[in-house]
Amino acid sequence: MPATNWTVTIGGTSFTSITQSLSFTVGRSSWFDTPTGNNCTLTVRNNTGQAASLSQGDQIVIGNDLGSVSMYFYVVEVTFQDEISANADTATITGTDALGMMSLFYVNDDPVIGYTNAIYQAGLIAQEVYPFVPPYPTATATNGRATVSDAFDPTTIGQRVVELLQTENSTYYYDGATLEFRTSAAPADSLTTFGTDSATTIIYDGLTRKYPNANYPNVVNLTSTTAGTTYATSPSNYERNYNRQVLFNTVSQQQAQTDYLAAILSDDSQLYVDVRFNDVAQSTTPLTSFLNAIGAMSGQTTQLTYTPPGGEAITSTFVIEGASMSAIPGRTDWIVYLSPRLLYDLFTLDSSTFGILGGTMVYNTPITYNDAGETYNATATDNGNRLGW
Repeated sequence: MPATNWTVTIGGTSFTSITQSLSFTVGRSSWFDTPTGNNCTLTVRNNTGQAASLSQGDQIVIGNDLGSVSMYFYVVEVTFQDEISANADTATITGTDALGMMSLFYVNDDPVIGYTNAIYQAGLIAQEVYPFVPPYPTATATNGRATVSDAFDPTTIGQRVVELLQTENSTYYYDGATLEFRTSAAPADSLTTFGTDSATTIIYDGLTRKYPNANYPNVVNLTSTTAGTTYATSPSNYERNYNRQVLFNTVSQQQAQTDYLAAILSDDSQLYVDVRFNDVAQSTTPLTSFLNAIGAMSGQTTQLTYTPPGGEAITSTFVIEGASMSAIPGRTDWIVYLSPRLLYDLFTLDSSTFGILGGTMVYNTPITYNDAGETYNATATDNGNRLGW
């Protein structure tokens, strides 16, 4: 059974041999959280001042011996633990990725407007950051689902990015090398699955299942600068509010999503699951697939096979929100955070930003109706909408 051997390079200097512990997070721990960048923390020996020359902004590259994908972070703080005991001195280094670094700097007063391609906007925003410029590829226009209008006052880069991140039905992630936008109506499948077959799945040693109605909101308030606030609720003995700033242009579209979220957030048939596992219990092939997908797995779907107490085995599809990792020499422990796919399935009828009938945004071929509006093009391909054709 493989134990993951992690490598750490900071500012081009290897810290692997002196690293005592390492942890990092990717994505977010809940659908209700706004992604704010990936973060890492590591403790290294500092008995001869090995960490004395580190500076804010130094690049941290974390890799491993099984996967081919590295994670990229940037130093934001170094603390030194100077001990009385000989050779016991250590340093703790915290870092964030480029998305997190954006929140630390102001930009100029030019509002970013006029693009329907939200990821292109995010790339343009990132390019305004000064003095920190992370090494990422040139932004390319990709069909997105959000626009930033000139109604938003110019402000810090962090707040501008958060406005994009808080748009529903879309997900923005930075894996350290690529800024990526994912449409959420049909998230791509990840190569990782969780189950009981050690040859093909990640073997988990525990999970936490959470029924939403006991923990999550049933009263929804969505607010945008153009549509104002829309409200919806599902029956319950007590109210739990969910408030979010969104980027809608019309009241009807915003109300439709408000109604949808109120129903889904209080639906007891939908599970939120935290899956716990460690590397020493895994076979090499599924663990390698998981490690190769770390930076890009958030927003993708995965399958989980589990057996509830007193029940039979169930295999369900979830969306990966994020993961957290904690490693010491010889063992790495993981928690992967999953949400019900239904949360991501909202489809807004005839919306230029959230989907239209016909064309290539939702269907490969246009839909046609007769005079009574009773027929449609039966050759149209369903790409994940909720209309039930």
